[in-house]
This record gives sequence, C-alpha cells and structure tokens, in this order.
Amino acid sequence: MTDDQPAGSLHKFIAAYRYVADRAVMLIFGFMVISVVVEVIGRYLNFTISHSVETATFAQIWLTTIGASVALRHGSMFALDTLTRHLGLALARAFSILIAAFSLILITVLIYGGVILTQSGFHQLSPVMQMPMWPIFISLPIGMVLLGGEVILQVIEKWQNPFPGNEEELT
Repeated sequence: MTDDQPAGSLHKFIAAYRYVADRAVMLIFGFMVISVVVEVIGRYLNFTISHSVETATFAQIWLTTIGASVALRHGSMFALDTLTRHLGLALARAFSILIAAFSLILITVLIYGGVILTQSGFHQLSPVMQMPMWPIFISLPIGMVLLGGEVILQVIEKWQNPFPGNEEELT
C-alpha cells in the first residue's frame, strides 16, 4: 500500500459524494418543475392534481437543503469579503478557519434541530397526502451534514488562497 492510496480513496469518495449531490439537486429540481407545470396545465384544463402542489413544496425543501452544499462549492453563497480580500496569507487562513468554525457551529445546531424535527415527523402527517412528515424533515439534517462537509472541504481546497481576489496580497 502506497501513501497515495488513502488520498486517492478520499478524492474518489469526495468526487462520488459531490456527484450524488449534484444529481440529486438536478432530479429534485426537475421533479419540482414538472409537478408545478402539471398543476398549472391542470388548472387550465379544469382538473387538479391535489398532490402536485404539496409534492412541489416538499421537493423545494429538499432542493434547498441539499442545494446549499452545491451552491457553496460553486461559490454561489452570500459572502462578505471586503475585509478578507486585503489580508495576508496567514491572516486570511485564520479568518477562513474562524468563519468555518462559526459555520460549523451553526450547522451543528441545525442538525440537532433537524433531528428533533424529524422525530416529531413520525407523529405528524402532511395535510393533503396524509403521509408522515419525517421524510421531508430529515432533509434538514442530511442537507446540513452535506453543507458541513463542503465547509470543511472549502477550507482545505482554498488553503493556498482562502479568499480569491487577494492574490497580490498573498505574495
């Protein structure tokens, strides 16, 4: 066994995890769009599919929780970087770790709350379809675990330049 095998396995795991998250977001978004289009067309043709609005809402919840990690990876999350763009490498790294630590604290609180919410979902039914709510509520802890993983990966991947745009300060 060489030293490269664990790192290679880790890279394969991260690539697979990101691939699954990307495909899940695409499938959920596609389902949500189809569900809403069917509902709109049904209104014009005088028939309604009562489940379509509720399933679109549930898909949107899953899309939001899982999509947060994909958005973070692609740099589509809201960030205030005015100060950090003008920092040296050591200070930029320190801020990167500090921001990640606070983010992980918030994510941990959300995971904990999501687990409690999921437990209550075993005793709660959706209004229209009368299905248990736990499959919807569990999206919060799952999505936050994915987001926490991306926060950690962002710190690792951007270690050489934690806040892009400050290349002149890092040299």
